[in-house]
Amino acid sequence: MNRFPAPPFASLSSEASAFLEQARSARAAMERAASDTAMAADELRRYAKFSRPGQPSAHIVQLRQRQAAARMDSARAKQAFLQASAAFVHAAGLSVPPRSSLESFVLGWIERNADNGPS
Repeated sequence: MNRFPAPPFASLSSEASAFLEQARSARAAMERAASDTAMAADELRRYAKFSRPGQPSAHIVQLRQRQAAARMDSARAKQAFLQASAAFVHAAGLSVPPRSSLESFVLGWIERNADNGPS
């Protein structure tokens, strides 16, 4: 099915393993940031629904600031994941298949080899 076989986790160099671990931790940070962003957006919608027109309350402003901070954290986590992924692919000597993004390729590689290496 996959024309580009990936090397098993055991055959990775220590450098590639370190970058893979960075990618895994950045992936976890991406998931946390996505959850925080969704939670902030839900809370903002809930309170904005009943707010009066005009100047927003201090609470609404704080919620907007929290949502903006969560979006920034999400962007930073994704950037860290992509940087670690690019370094991992280079260090492991892998090639990303055509018409496949780096993100989806590395996420798929991590999912396929989740039980073969340290988490």
